[in-house]
Amino acid sequence: MSRLRYVTHPEVVVDPTTPIERWTLSAVGERRARAMLDQPWIDDVRRIVSSDETKAIRTAEILAAHLGTRVEHGVEVRAGLGENDRSSTGFLPPTEFEAMADRFFAHPEDSADGWERAVDAQARIVRALEPVLA
Repeated sequence: MSRLRYVTHPEVVVDPTTPIERWTLSAVGERRARAMLDQPWIDDVRRIVSSDETKAIRTAEILAAHLGTRVEHGVEVRAGLGENDRSSTGFLPPTEFEAMADRFFAHPEDSADGWERAVDAQARIVRALEPVLA
């Protein structure tokens, strides 16, 4: 039986001058991504699909490098898998971001200050994964 494992990226370098989707993993994030390699399910991975966000691609590359030739196509980058679109507010300081994220998840059918609604982000990601699962 095949399984889909949805892995999110670990800690990033927060840079208000860089678009959020171009943020990269921090040193802690890199270490945590490598720690993932010790999970018992890792050796069963045969396909890696990533969003086009830098932090996600880097996480996927760490996994692909570990698995080597066991992953037939390397890292497949697919549009539509990125985080929720929060470009309406751009960078928010951590406290403000946490409050907005709380609103985002608490009220999935509402937009938090112009952010993509959670229900729309979920539907977009499911649509992007349908061909992978077919």
